[in-house]
Amino acid sequence: MAEAIVPGAAATPVRLSELRAGQAARLHRRELSQGEVCLLAAMGMTDGCRLVVRSNGDPCIVEVRSTRIGLARSVAERLLVVSEIAVER
Repeated sequence: MAEAIVPGAAATPVRLSELRAGQAARLHRRELSQGEVCLLAAMGMTDGCRLVVRSNGDPCIVEVRSTRIGLARSVAERLLVVSEIAVER
């Protein structure tokens, strides 16, 4: 189930799995089952949330609301994000 989260976003969405470590982004769309959506929401990954990629691979580790979450690469490939300009170090 694909769900748009940030309507009218100016930047082109990319897959979370394509971002480099240190890049920040906002969640744009999810191509996940309802169960997966609920599980990620319970961990803080909600509509339009800001996240920072800490490690890209399998797992893809992202920081959301001061919490680090490890996502299977197959899940990261189904999350579309809009990258922010600044890269955190």
